Amino acid sequence: MRLISVLLLAATASFAQDADPDNAGGATVSERYIGNAEAVSAGQEQYELVCSSCHGVTGEGGRGPSLQTGLNARASGDELFHTIKNGIPGSGMPPSPLEEETVWQITAFVWSLSAPAIRQNVDGNVEAGEALFYGSGGCTDCHMIRGNGGYIGPDLSNLGVTRSVAQIRVSLLDPNERFTEGFDPVILTLKDGTAIRGVAKNHSNYAIQVLGRDGRLYLLNRADVTLEFRESSWMPANYSERLSEAEIQNLLAFLSRQSVRPVETAEGGNLQ
Repeated sequence: MRLISVLLLAATASFAQDADPDNAGGATVSERYIGNAEAVSAGQEQYELVCSSCHGVTGEGGRGPSLQTGLNARASGDELFHTIKNGIPGSGMPPSPLEEETVWQITAFVWSLSAPAIRQNVDGNVEAGEALFYGSGGCTDCHMIRGNGGYIGPDLSNLGVTRSVAQIRVSLLDPNERFTEGFDPVILTLKDGTAIRGVAKNHSNYAIQVLGRDGRLYLLNRADVTLEFRESSWMPANYSERLSEAEIQNLLAFLSRQSVRPVETAEGGNLQ
């Protein structure tokens, strides 16, 4: 798989950006598709039909390499396009017979799998998502943005820079898929029967540091407690049932804009 990932970049690095003949301003074809919400949506439909059997529905990898991480995730739009269009000889990835526009749409979707969320154009109402985050969604019970919120979950102030939209969506709808380092959910039981619920910040064979759901930080000897690592997060796993699809999209739109520094979008221009 690593060899295929290396070949992906090696086979495409020599391609320059294609000029867009219909754009007198000199914009490239890549700029018409990368970061374009309609292209990403159309590309997702085609990707699921022709690519997901090897690379996984969300690009997590399978017979083919992951498209979310590693060298594949660092490929430019033009590099991805030429790889999808021409294939990689000897790798099991054949050239695509699809029309060029369709290949560009698939390229836009594949690019979106690993691109930071803040560089993508995300459907939804940011203001409505913010109201949900700080209101009925209950997100601030555990999460903080710029000093406002709880401590038991990861700080989301820079989420749009560190995660893709696909990754944020998975974390929102399937919080048990992967725990962020330093936030493994645990239950400590003291010798007197007192139970402390929280997240393990640090632990060894001799001691454990736990941030409790009560906001207190506990440093205890392992010999003095019974430790249970939970398989499920403290974050509710039923947002797909509690929220409508529109509300989920609004929340994604809001979370995708979170950055501690000004960042340019895929189409240019500062967000902050």
